Amino acid sequence: MNTDPLSEQQMDAMVAAVAAGEFTFDRGAPTPALPPKPDAEVMAVYSMRLPSDVAQRLAAVAKSKGVKPSTLMRQYVEWCLATEVNDRPISLTDALRALTQLRPAA
Repeated sequence: MNTDPLSEQQMDAMVAAVAAGEFTFDRGAPTPALPPKPDAEVMAVYSMRLPSDVAQRLAAVAKSKGVKPSTLMRQYVEWCLATEVNDRPISLTDALRALTQLRPAA
């Protein structure tokens, strides 16, 4: 199967054939193989609007953490959803370990 892009002349000829009703389909042609399933987790895309000051704060925090704003938003959503399930976004062991590392206030 040829996968080279069509030339401008080929595209014009196809458009003219469709417009003239000369374009036909070969219903007996074999069905092409579907692309393989992705190896990585499939992600859903959501769009959201943020006030500009919130977007700027988000960008600044993401930059300070060395991640993209979309990655930081995904982490925040995952953490918030974890609290909805069991109100424990991190394990108690990790929380206690982190607390024991803190120095007492002077």
